[in-house]
Amino acid sequence: MPEITPNQGQSAVDGVQGEMVPVQRVSDSPRLYLVEDFASREEVEYIMQMSEPNLTPIREGAETGTRVELEIDGDPILEEIRRRMHSVFPTILGDEDLPASTFRVRRYKADGFSHHPPHVDFYHSESYGETLVLTIMLYLTSPEAGGETHFPHAHDGSGYSFSPIAGNLACWWSIYGEGEGGEVGARDPRTLHSGAKVKKGEKWNATYFVYVKSAKRAGGVESASEIFVPKVTEAMIMDSLM
Repeated sequence: MPEITPNQGQSAVDGVQGEMVPVQRVSDSPRLYLVEDFASREEVEYIMQMSEPNLTPIREGAETGTRVELEIDGDPILEEIRRRMHSVFPTILGDEDLPASTFRVRRYKADGFSHHPPHVDFYHSESYGETLVLTIMLYLTSPEAGGETHFPHAHDGSGYSFSPIAGNLACWWSIYGEGEGGEVGARDPRTLHSGAKVKKGEKWNATYFVYVKSAKRAGGVESASEIFVPKVTEAMIMDSLM
């Protein structure tokens, strides 16, 4: 796959068509973002195909479905999706190098049991000196009912839910930003969220966790207003893997 870089108009590079897609800020408190039609059907199907043989529960009897850590580096399709994710927050890394990373792919069935309990994604690694500040989740399927990602403290307590729609991207910070009432870069408890049970169909998602050295600097990062989304076809995927 050719390197994708934004350009004026509807093409990124010769032979690659696409469009500018808005980055919607769907909540200010906490900061939540939605990018519709972020990935093509061919891309989400590719992620599922690569993940399915290795899906396992995190432990026996776990309620959080099955999962796998899908290595990104060395796979041009996954690298392009990661690059596109970073374009939503283009200054998130500052002058830091892009670390080796994975997509955490999860599958939830409509079994009356599988869901994700309430939690905050914030995590600080003393050994690496890095902090998880931003979560970027790509929905891979559109279950017929259920499976929403719910933030009960959004919109001053009235709540907000992302609907799982294949190809859509949900993003949220786990830290306070500037002027939000907490210490910039500190854990934001308002980002508590959960994954509802799937009532009909299956829910798949691929989550990318962004770690940085300076959580305080990251707290001042703004999103792009729009990003370029290339039109990725099955033929392009096959060509890139040859």
